[in-house]
Amino acid sequence: MEYYISYFFIYAVIGWILEVSFHVISQGKFINRGFLNGPYCPIYGFGALAVVLILGDLGNSNKLYIFFMSALVASALELITGYILEKIFHKRWWDYRSNKFNLGGYICAEFSLIWGAVCYILYEAIHPMLRKALHIMPIKIIIPINIIMGLIFVVDLIATVITLMGLSEKFKMIEDQSKDIRKMSDEIGQKVADRTFEALDRKKELENSKIGKEFDQRSAEFKEFFDKFGEKRILRAFPNLSEDLEEKWNRIDIIKKKKHK
Repeated sequence: MEYYISYFFIYAVIGWILEVSFHVISQGKFINRGFLNGPYCPIYGFGALAVVLILGDLGNSNKLYIFFMSALVASALELITGYILEKIFHKRWWDYRSNKFNLGGYICAEFSLIWGAVCYILYEAIHPMLRKALHIMPIKIIIPINIIMGLIFVVDLIATVITLMGLSEKFKMIEDQSKDIRKMSDEIGQKVADRTFEALDRKKELENSKIGKEFDQRSAEFKEFFDKFGEKRILRAFPNLSEDLEEKWNRIDIIKKKKHK
């Protein structure tokens, strides 16, 4: 039991180092990725223990089987942890929704394969060496170290939970306010849509009304009058009138085209 407690803390520290290194490489700056204040990520400690305990002694088993089982165990832990954290604190601690083949944004195929590779290396290479190194150390040294680390971890966990519970209330309040704003926005949008539909209906009724039809008829008769009697002389004599009439015809044509759309 003492050794497994040590495994937990060692792998939690290794996980924290991996997280910090990954974000230094990807973002070019230091980000303390620990869930707690100390230099450790508990999910890596639990994940490593889960892989070691579930896979057991499979040294002679198929390597591909070990890889996929490692990916499955790590992904299941990430899925459960992500879901629980979101339900408790009303906030996603990681989000894979922009990645392909994701499940609820909690896990995705890309990182599942990465976790599978990491856990495979852990199971095949790192853990055997760590187990040998720990078994060399006297148990009377390991126990005090575990107690000290355990006390630090518990104090850190309590302080972090207290902080996060305060944040949780803030996130919930913001979430509730966002829902209220969205509801108000939807109501306003629905009213605007209703008024728009009413205006379109009125426009359609006007176009189909007797006045609209009479306007078309008068316009046609007016144009036919000029065509029939050939008032070209007047139009030649008064160019401005010709331009004005042409502009009016164009407007009438535009109105008619809109009406038939």
